[in-house]
Amino acid sequence: MASYRFKPFKRQRSNHQNGFSMIETMIAGLLLASSLTAVSRMSISALSGSRTSSYRAQIEAAINNDIQTMQKEDSYFTYDWISQNQNIYDACQNPPEALKDHLQNVVSGPNIEGITRTFDSTSIPGILTVEYNFEGPEQAIGSEIRLIEMNPNFSSECYI
Repeated sequence: MASYRFKPFKRQRSNHQNGFSMIETMIAGLLLASSLTAVSRMSISALSGSRTSSYRAQIEAAINNDIQTMQKEDSYFTYDWISQNQNIYDACQNPPEALKDHLQNVVSGPNIEGITRTFDSTSIPGILTVEYNFEGPEQAIGSEIRLIEMNPNFSSECYI
């Protein structure tokens, strides 16, 4: 029988090395840094938008609460109540003015700073106009106005 002799396997050296080159590592680092920067900018923008929408919701809620309080007080400001507590003849001469005076005495106004409420009882005959002014929390929006018109509840009984 023939004898076989095994030769040990020799590794041959090559010019290729395992791993990444310095240039590949720098490019990967730059890509990673730019993507993290974009993600952080989006996160900051989302947080800022969340704060703005939260403040907007507070403003709208304060105005809505004030409007509901004024409507409630208008429903309590009846012909009978005025007859017992004030001069009904003066109130019936100018119902919007009487309602304005009553609301200014009873309803304190919105509970958030920066909202101004004004009453106008002369522009539209028989109607009290209430105007809310405030600065919008968004950068692109300036001054905003909310306008409601109230017909005094008791005024229908003045003409009977």
